[in-house]
Amino acid sequence: MPEFNYTAADRTGKKIQGKMEASNEGELRMSLRGQGLRPVKISRTSITQVDLGSYIADLLGTGGSVPPDRLMNFIKQLHVMITSGVPLIQALELFHEQETHPMMKKILATSKEKIKSGTYLWETFSAYPLVFERVFVSLIRAGESSGSLDVMLERCGKYLENSYRLKKLVKSSMTYPIAVVIIAIGVVSMMLLLVIPKFEEMIVSNGGELPLPTKVVIAMSHWFSSNFLLIAIITAISSYLFRMYAKSSEGKIVLQRIMIKIPLFGDLIQKNGVAKFSRTMSTLLSSGVPMVDSLEICKSASEHIAFEDALGEMKKEIELGSTVSTAMHRQKVFPKMATQMVSVGENTGNMDKMLERVADFYEEEVQNTVQNMMKLIEPFMLVFLGGVVGGLMIAMYLPIFQMAGNQS
Repeated sequence: MPEFNYTAADRTGKKIQGKMEASNEGELRMSLRGQGLRPVKISRTSITQVDLGSYIADLLGTGGSVPPDRLMNFIKQLHVMITSGVPLIQALELFHEQETHPMMKKILATSKEKIKSGTYLWETFSAYPLVFERVFVSLIRAGESSGSLDVMLERCGKYLENSYRLKKLVKSSMTYPIAVVIIAIGVVSMMLLLVIPKFEEMIVSNGGELPLPTKVVIAMSHWFSSNFLLIAIITAISSYLFRMYAKSSEGKIVLQRIMIKIPLFGDLIQKNGVAKFSRTMSTLLSSGVPMVDSLEICKSASEHIAFEDALGEMKKEIELGSTVSTAMHRQKVFPKMATQMVSVGENTGNMDKMLERVADFYEEEVQNTVQNMMKLIEPFMLVFLGGVVGGLMIAMYLPIFQMAGNQS
């Protein structure tokens, strides 16, 4: 999510400067107004301005976010409280006393005080875009406006649960191959630093001509041992810079455009995007949020630039009088089947129900795609890891085999 620098004025006219992450400038302005601040100047943070402390806090999990499972539990418990007739302020006070997560405790304390002074719940939540998505804030707003906060909280809980499950599935598919590669690098590094030198001493002490593969591996071991500290420093700095670039808006766009073109991963990203759009749109429409506003919220909640662009174009077409299915048909990111199901929903007047079915279908497709990817990636990774380690060991055993053959 992009980070913005802002200058804002409070009710007394005092200027306040700070940084905040938000999907876009409009969402940032809404968050600032929710805190009682008037935006004066807003600019995007460049990659060179990223705070190292924020990066470390993010790595340690002490930043401004709240774990999804903790947030889901809070929403479910708040729904039970409101459904049981407990006043909102009393419920927030109770949660605040029991809460142990520092960020969530801070949110509850702030929300409790602001609601006492007459602020709406959705306004207090909108001040924390890293914790509460715009979809979530819009549902709470609709619930407070219509007097059906309990119903909207239930929908929020289901929406968060589905989104978290889907995100976890996609993340697991991306994490596994990266983890195997990191393990392979670690194993090879240990072999070059510790195992190969021991073999070298044993082989050299026995004399004899070294085969070419063995010479290459020994040379690699010498170079790696001599430059280990430099390699470690360069790797750490490169990893940090890459992470910062990936978190910047420019880097995110570039990496996403690359990922969607990679076989298997591109298909997974498309299905995940369709499922998220359908689930979000269905939840918003069934809650009474207007079509154009729903599309704008879906756009800001989108996790991929391809869907963000597509939803932006769809919004323009619908504002000019086009139907949703027609606008979807013109965007390449939406499969034909999804477009046809939405068209049926438009014709029958059950758009929200049909979008829910589309979401159910593509969430299942994401799960099947992840399972199939694991079946394909796992043997490939095992062969890769075994090939690298086995190749090094064979290269070191060749002189021993030669010496044994010469003695016989």
